[in-house]
Amino acid sequence: MTKNNRSYISVCLCLFIIGVMVLPMLSSCGKSGVSVSTANAQINLINVSPDVRPFNLYSRINNTYILFGTTNYTYPTPSGYFLLNTVDSPYLLRPTVINNVDITNLLPPQGGFKPNVRYTWLVTGLRSDSSLTSLIVADTGSAPAIGRGKVRFINASTNAPLLNMTLNDTTAFSRIGYKGVTKYLEVTAGNYNINVSASSAPGVALKTLTNVTILDGSLYTIYAYGLTGRADTAAFNTNVILNTIPLKYN
Repeated sequence: MTKNNRSYISVCLCLFIIGVMVLPMLSSCGKSGVSVSTANAQINLINVSPDVRPFNLYSRINNTYILFGTTNYTYPTPSGYFLLNTVDSPYLLRPTVINNVDITNLLPPQGGFKPNVRYTWLVTGLRSDSSLTSLIVADTGSAPAIGRGKVRFINASTNAPLLNMTLNDTTAFSRIGYKGVTKYLEVTAGNYNINVSASSAPGVALKTLTNVTILDGSLYTIYAYGLTGRADTAAFNTNVILNTIPLKYN
């Protein structure tokens, strides 16, 4: 009788251990049997629309959109990279709910993200004239040579003319229109003064960034946003973000 009890206990322990090992594996799989851990993109979401109040991100789970995290994406602060499960796309952007205001979609569902790829997601345009739009670009490029980095330029300023960008007074990009995205340009690592000007008046800087450091082996995005002709918080401006890891999506 004692031997039978011991055998029964041993079997139960084995089943328990197997259950502990298997259940986490099952729960780690999302829809379509895709492992969540291998289905993530990395997103840097930036609200550069001057007249859109803070918004939130919503993910689709079982055909229902639910709030993704608690971050309020506020003009013009980059979110920094965060993980986004590509299985749960497309995603929606909705204004942050204040005083129980009805939830409305700012834009159609956004998707198309690929696993293991970094993206810069810019929300630009104006809600007041229905020109609000998304600009989603992959932050991918081959690694620069030793002692060099890479930069690219995005014109996300709704009313800006064609733009030029210089690095230490040397033209890097020219005649970049609204929503234009350049290819990465390889440059010597070091410190740069960056000027952005109208292509029609290249000698007059609309905005200058001084002493910007380009690190060896790193990729950067410089982008213009805001509105020309304004002097308030919506004024034309530029910013630099580090794309961090040179990745090449095949």
